[in-house]
Amino acid sequence: MALFYPSGATLVDSDFVETAVSATYSAAMSCSARNAAIVFLLLFLPAPHLFAQGASTRLSFADGQIDCEISSPQGTIPELLLSTLPVAMNAALEHVGPPPGPARLVLRIQKPPPFYKRARALFRVEAFAIQKNDEILLHVGDDPLKLAFRIAHELSHWLVYKKHPARPPLWLDEGLASFVGAETADTTARIHKQSLERPPPSKLEKNLFDLDELASLQAYPKSAARSAAFYWQAEALVRAIHQRLGSTEFGHYLGLLCASNPPPWQTPLRERWYFSDWDMNWLSEQIRPSTAIPSGGEK
Repeated sequence: MALFYPSGATLVDSDFVETAVSATYSAAMSCSARNAAIVFLLLFLPAPHLFAQGASTRLSFADGQIDCEISSPQGTIPELLLSTLPVAMNAALEHVGPPPGPARLVLRIQKPPPFYKRARALFRVEAFAIQKNDEILLHVGDDPLKLAFRIAHELSHWLVYKKHPARPPLWLDEGLASFVGAETADTTARIHKQSLERPPPSKLEKNLFDLDELASLQAYPKSAARSAAFYWQAEALVRAIHQRLGSTEFGHYLGLLCASNPPPWQTPLRERWYFSDWDMNWLSEQIRPSTAIPSGGEK
């Protein structure tokens, strides 16, 4: 999940001060007098945001191949992020692989959006973090398990973007990102001696896709319930294929489907890994909650 900041939605304190002063004193003051009062307020009232220094730090991963810069406008880098990022990066590197050459990634910590904006984005992948090219915008929060999932999800997208010439099919791109996120959250739960619970989405049974429909999706579902079902089923399908192939062969499968002219998703499974009709029926069962491999079931 990731974080939206719609254009024009952010108000800085100075805008609020000017609006408040103008509304209160417009009847009794000339324009020049109002401007003088505004300047006085901005100069002499406490305004930490105008003077606070941002913070940044750099970490390296994959034997120095990945240079990661973390920046924050709030003066400090949260310790929770510094301890969680290596776990997330290791999981993403394990399942996606390193970029083909030196790479630079920037993580920009964002302030949390107002609650109503988060509620509107609840079922969208951009609710708390978003990856675009070599940058990830992130709201850290205070929950280590959610943070682990968010970072790892976006790192998976970033590594796929850096490693392959084209993005994979939608189900594989999002399913792999959620699979990596879930593995990272599970590891983080053990580190923090917490329990990880991921109940299926509500109304899942009524909004399920069949296997061919799921694999052929080229756009995100528009309804919240169908979107939740898509993410759950995409992760379940990736988990099942990953269990059957193993990490190394799954990486080869990912590369085939990220080619500039990829084959149909079933073709490599049948021709290279000898999946039969029975295996395809087994995959169909794995994207239903009653028969799916549970998260963490591969350990």
